[in-house]
Amino acid sequence: MTENNTLATNVWTGVDSTTAHVLGAVYGAIGCLGILGNSLVCTVFLMRRQVFGSSTNLLILNQSMIDLVDSILYLVLRFGPQLADQRDDILGELACRIWFSEYIIWSLFVASTVNLLFVSLERYFAICHAVKHRKLFTPRRANIGRVIVWIVGFLYQSYWAVLHTFTQGECYAVWPSPTVQKIGGLFFFCCEYLIPLSIMCFSYANIVIMLRKKSKRDNTQAVNSFQRAKRNVTLTLCVVFLSYTVCWTPTEIAYIMYNLGGHYDFESTLHRIFTALVLGNMCVNPIIYTFKYERFQVELKKIFLRRNRVGDSVMMGDTTARTPAGDPNVDREGPSTIPC
Repeated sequence: MTENNTLATNVWTGVDSTTAHVLGAVYGAIGCLGILGNSLVCTVFLMRRQVFGSSTNLLILNQSMIDLVDSILYLVLRFGPQLADQRDDILGELACRIWFSEYIIWSLFVASTVNLLFVSLERYFAICHAVKHRKLFTPRRANIGRVIVWIVGFLYQSYWAVLHTFTQGECYAVWPSPTVQKIGGLFFFCCEYLIPLSIMCFSYANIVIMLRKKSKRDNTQAVNSFQRAKRNVTLTLCVVFLSYTVCWTPTEIAYIMYNLGGHYDFESTLHRIFTALVLGNMCVNPIIYTFKYERFQVELKKIFLRRNRVGDSVMMGDTTARTPAGDPNVDREGPSTIPC
């Protein structure tokens, strides 16, 4: 049983030049938007490390780093050297298994899913089991979790490199038998999609229930800034989870049906739509943070307003604005009072 890789080779197969140019523009735009958006998120989080130092924000930063690397590698794969340029030798075989099989890109997709799973569990304990959360989730453990996410992604997806082979200029996956493909397809579907999705659904369902209970109780009580920030970041991550579900569900269902013996056309318009949804998940999170995450909005404004003020003052010859003490309008950085 053979199967061509689905993001690179098949996109241009069976399409006319106009469609190929349109697809190239769409996929290129998605990749560029992913690079710009995730670079912005990483820049803000790293420049405001004292503000975004909680375990939640460290995992959010890790998510953006994964999506940033994935966006860069995707553009290189899409517009870089093509498979036909490889020779039928050991180097061509390695290039097929490691690069043209999209092993690295899919490993990062898996790492992204695992990171989202960690985020959902962290938020679940933060909202529903606050005492346990303080004991279990620390910045040090969050940093360890960030490393584990990358390791798990590449180890788990290694089967994809093993399945691939390179023959006569073509790189494709070869399952030992249809039965193995069905068993393997079902197993990997559960591990990389069904089980994580179920855990995340459970976590966010309980979070929503708990937040509703707290909102009813808080109607008669003053809600402090810490609680508001905690609620805002949780709701933001709920939206991130929903976007992940929308982007990944169609392709996961189609792929498991294919592995179980159903017909699936990798050259169809439907497949290209599913592919665009998967790729779109790389760039949608920064948009969500910009419109939903209040702490990110505040720190983003601080960075750009400060640069603009300093730049304007320098152009006007105001040397006192070159230091924070010289401009009373520039916010000084101090310890964050809102850790979420």
